[in-house]
Amino acid sequence: MARVKLAGVCVALLISSAVLLVYQAVTLRTTLTENANLQAEMIADNVSASVMFADARSTAEVLHSLGKVPYVEEVCIYTESGKLFAGYRKPGFDKHDHAVGSLAKATSQGKRLSLSDVFVASTISQNGKTLGYVVLVAGTSGMLAQLLHYGGFLVAASMCAIWIAFAVTSRMGMRIVQAEKKLEYLASTDPLTGLPNRRAFYEELDERLQDALASATRVALILVDLDDFKTINDTLGHGAGDDLLKHVAIALRQAVRKTDVVSRIGGDEFAVLVEAADHKAEGLATAERIARALARPFDLTRASVVATASVGVSVYPDDAEDVAALVSSADIALYAAKSTGKNVAVAFHPSMTVEAHRRARLETELRKAIDADALHLVYQPQFDCRTSQLIGAEALVRWTHPSDGEISPAEFIPVAEGSELIVALGQWVLRRACLDAARWNAEHDTAIHVSVNVSARQLRQAQFTEQVKAVLDESGLASPLLELELTESQLMANMAVGVEAMQQLRTAGVRLALDDFGTGYSSLSYLQSFPVNNLKIDRSFIRPLPQAGQPIVAAIISMARSFGIAVVAEGVEEPSQLAWLCDAGCDIVQGYLTGRPMPVAQFRELLGAEIC
Repeated sequence: MARVKLAGVCVALLISSAVLLVYQAVTLRTTLTENANLQAEMIADNVSASVMFADARSTAEVLHSLGKVPYVEEVCIYTESGKLFAGYRKPGFDKHDHAVGSLAKATSQGKRLSLSDVFVASTISQNGKTLGYVVLVAGTSGMLAQLLHYGGFLVAASMCAIWIAFAVTSRMGMRIVQAEKKLEYLASTDPLTGLPNRRAFYEELDERLQDALASATRVALILVDLDDFKTINDTLGHGAGDDLLKHVAIALRQAVRKTDVVSRIGGDEFAVLVEAADHKAEGLATAERIARALARPFDLTRASVVATASVGVSVYPDDAEDVAALVSSADIALYAAKSTGKNVAVAFHPSMTVEAHRRARLETELRKAIDADALHLVYQPQFDCRTSQLIGAEALVRWTHPSDGEISPAEFIPVAEGSELIVALGQWVLRRACLDAARWNAEHDTAIHVSVNVSARQLRQAQFTEQVKAVLDESGLASPLLELELTESQLMANMAVGVEAMQQLRTAGVRLALDDFGTGYSSLSYLQSFPVNNLKIDRSFIRPLPQAGQPIVAAIISMARSFGIAVVAEGVEEPSQLAWLCDAGCDIVQGYLTGRPMPVAQFRELLGAEIC
């Protein structure tokens, strides 16, 4: 390409040089012709008297002075009849038979574009009478010398220009090649980990499937998604997150063969292409090896982090026959791995497609149910351990599908959390619970609070506090009678935003509860940072009571009391559990023993009731 450009420059310079040279030649010859005409007219004026008196000697003396004019090579004076009267010829000038027919040459060649001698003629006259003619021959040797100098200058300038053009073109060519290589690298490589990116991954996947089709072999696609990566980013910073991704990339390359391809296709998502020629199980074996390789501490700059991963695998052609279907199958298997738990590798099974279709259908119909106000709430009562009085209720959402019947919250809540529906669902529950609580308190002249679970996505909304205030204003419920339940994992996902939102809600008078305490981080420093009113002990700690688990529950109650936080025990199902909790100083209880979740109409009947 650079040579073609350089050749173009050379041709352009050649054409421009030729044009300039021709223009210079025309200019020099025109100037020479004008000077020769002027000189001939001067000679005609000077010799007119001598020609009139036929004084050849005086004429010769006038012509002899032309030796000082460098371009004059020959001058001939002719009488009116055309007879040669006198002449001058520069020494060494070749006659070329100029004397003969010179007048005719001057008439025909005086304006010709040529490098040959210039012939000009001028009339000798006196008082309007023609006495004869002057024919002057101007030599072009001086013009040729100037053209040679000018041509030499053009050649030197052109060579210099060509050299400069070559140097510039070569350097630009090198830079273009480097830029193209860099762009090609960036277009196909993840700059952080050095792994192939999503674009390169799909190209490689398509190529490998074509090869597998031709050779009748298998290709396993493994999708890897890091567990709790966002928490690491939020707690340790994005620098630590990037450092972890680099370590994971190295671990993935070491866990597979050199012929396998490892790519980073998203923020914390990786993909691995594995040749599984003999058995479909080879893909799952590699996936399990990857899960084990990542289930270990990674020493980062600021901390040591355990980065477990959920892994899904699908195999061509067993699970899919094209790129899109293979990726979809692996993604479905990855979702199943995430649903199963952390650090799990799951192989695709056709039944998963049915589940995926059901999730998609439920998501669509759940959206319609929210818009159509087709959900309903049930309330599980909460009792004060000291007074046995009903003091509140936890609002729980239920969905009765028109054709599928009652759908468990354990199924549709994860569907909502997997999309933006959880925000709309949470807003619907909050509004309905506040309206119900405002109504039962107004009807019975009581102060029974309502507890509503809040999702992490709701809490991260910039206008969440304003939305809560708007719901309270609309329903007429006093802000101290609303309690929002948040989990430790939600708050730790973005602690700064969570604490700020909690402080704004507390300022607005809303009560806050830390739900499922003991299943998350359970750090004293974190608990001290959270401005909560209540701490809810997870049912998994209540279930073994009173035969086992007393030290943990007692420690939680003591710790909460030292912070001035009330303790709520959920999942109380046995009288012995209730008795032990009351003796241990627990403040509030809820569970099947004291009351199952019930419709709002039934809950109103419990107002003022005591624990049996």
